Amino acid sequence: MNIERLDHFTIRTEHWEETAAFFSEVVGLQMGPRPAFSFRGYWLYASGKPILHIVSLTHLSSELEAYLGVKPAQRGGGAIDHVSLRCQGLAEMQTHFVKLGISFRERVIPEVGEHQLFLEDPNGITVEMIFPCSADDRIVGQAMPALDVSAQWEPRYE
Repeated sequence: MNIERLDHFTIRTEHWEETAAFFSEVVGLQMGPRPAFSFRGYWLYASGKPILHIVSLTHLSSELEAYLGVKPAQRGGGAIDHVSLRCQGLAEMQTHFVKLGISFRERVIPEVGEHQLFLEDPNGITVEMIFPCSADDRIVGQAMPALDVSAQWEPRYE
């Protein structure tokens, strides 16, 4: 198992435009492209990497709920939807979770080259672990719905 680094954190909020403006204008992150998800949001970058994902709760959709699950709008730390870690060693991590009896959800997104594992910490915070996608990958945990991003994969800023 190899956790390489924190990949990004996601804020789920009704104040998505104000949040993007704050992190851009006050903190100094740069607005940048994001996949053409069927729900609104922004990706903000530091050193050329998307480190903050902002998801709009003002335009709820079944696609958003399928992608991130159902969570009500919250303030403070409760607005943090998930923390994402960039990793190596997918099969080893899947085996580790199974041995510990940890339930997890997963999906493969070949269009962006990622295999994602999702689990909950004892506080109910979702932890996403991102591994490189490979043709040898297997779904070991609970399979999540596939995403159809291939036909619409083009960077956009909203």
